[in-house]
Amino acid sequence: MKQLSHLFLILLLFPLIGFTQPDTLATKMLSPEQMQKDFNYLRRMLTETHPGLYRYLPKEKMQIKLDSVYQLLNKPLPFYSFYKSVLSVVADVRCAHTNALPTADLNRYIGNIRTFPFFLFPIDNNLYVIFNGSTDSQITLGYQLVQINGRSSESIMQTIKKHYWSDGYIEVSKNTALQGGSFCLFYYTLIERPDQFDVTFKDLNGNLYRSTVPAQKYGVTERAYTKNKINQKANQLYNQRHKQPWRLSFPADVPATALLRFDGFGGKGMTTSETARLGMKKFMDDVMKKIESKKCTNLIIDVRSNSGGWDIQGVELFTFLMKQDSAVRYYQKMHAITDSSEFLTYSDLSADDRKNLKQELKKEADGTFTLRQEVTAELQPQLPKANRFKGNIYILQNERSFSSAAEFLAACKTYQVGTLVGMESGGAYEGGNGASFIHVELPKSKIQIGSPLVYYSNATRGQFQIGRGTIPDHIVAVEPSDLVNNYDRQLEFVKKLISKKQE
Repeated sequence: MKQLSHLFLILLLFPLIGFTQPDTLATKMLSPEQMQKDFNYLRRMLTETHPGLYRYLPKEKMQIKLDSVYQLLNKPLPFYSFYKSVLSVVADVRCAHTNALPTADLNRYIGNIRTFPFFLFPIDNNLYVIFNGSTDSQITLGYQLVQINGRSSESIMQTIKKHYWSDGYIEVSKNTALQGGSFCLFYYTLIERPDQFDVTFKDLNGNLYRSTVPAQKYGVTERAYTKNKINQKANQLYNQRHKQPWRLSFPADVPATALLRFDGFGGKGMTTSETARLGMKKFMDDVMKKIESKKCTNLIIDVRSNSGGWDIQGVELFTFLMKQDSAVRYYQKMHAITDSSEFLTYSDLSADDRKNLKQELKKEADGTFTLRQEVTAELQPQLPKANRFKGNIYILQNERSFSSAAEFLAACKTYQVGTLVGMESGGAYEGGNGASFIHVELPKSKIQIGSPLVYYSNATRGQFQIGRGTIPDHIVAVEPSDLVNNYDRQLEFVKKLISKKQE
């Protein structure tokens, strides 16, 4: 069974699209019969295949929730009203890997709709401008959104977050839906689809600034992000792309320290679990040699905004950082609730994968199917590498550290690998759901549903609150002034910890 964790479908910036057509979904009406058929299809798929459907909400309460939504589908509704109902169900599953999108062809869809022309970033329950893609050249980096078309930013955020998917009770992870292209998409699908926006901002001095800007094709907005002169500073600060997703550096302002950045867990040519593991091992072997040659006694690992990827890469990285001399478990258990559902044909499992399920899964007395330890390296006890780093380790994390990155953080906290700094992670400390995924289209509305097949139990221990992410040892939040000043408050906090330890 493949161990490639689900990568979030909602990107910060959507690709440019060259064609334009009207949004036919805006005028589409669905009959009660159509919605009921779709809803029953969704319900059956979740009930038959979703391993974490009752992880946070008991079966009885989940069934009551599903029944209550179904009972509201008794009169014709616009497409987006039904989509909102579907999202409410998805959000109540409390799984960051279960999602609903208005259509399977998201790129074409984004290319056809006219959306809010600003790239926003959430900080402390407020929204701040990073890029201005509108026709108003006064609104710049650091402006705070107050309202749109008479709706307060607070009420807009509440509506979007209420309908967005996330693990357990991790409210800060829902900020992903409020950033960049995600905000534009969810404002359009959940709030309104106007031709123009009457906006109110607070400028850098706290003064109110009002303007009216037209809704725009996303391609137009994205081009303006890079070409508008008002975005010059923002582009210098936040639009720098790195050739390599994994990067080692040595900060000049703190001695004997290495900084290791992971944008994600994946890489070119890493198409299987084994090639992914070997890719990480080769990289880390090289890193260890360079760190040793520099005589570094401190190592900073940065997995902020790392949305995951290959589980095995998080495991392999962990073995280069372990404090224990003997083997430990990274994951405790993984299980599915089916080995034969017809919905498996809509999954990312190949025909050969599906044939092998009977051998890879062990049926338990409770009806679940446990993934056999011998068929997956992730479930086996993990031994420390002989060339592991033995100095002081500091790990940077935030609410956008998802999926396999969140599992890596959970293991690091459980086994006290180092000092964790930043914000609560975006994945549940006890484990989430993932590995392989089903993608189905609801028959009548054509809404696209993504759903995981495997329930993860991390090898966490000690006292913790179920449904919360990995809590850092030091909570350090980004502040609004950091955006304008390009100040990395979390990294600077770690540097101060290192300097204090060296005194």
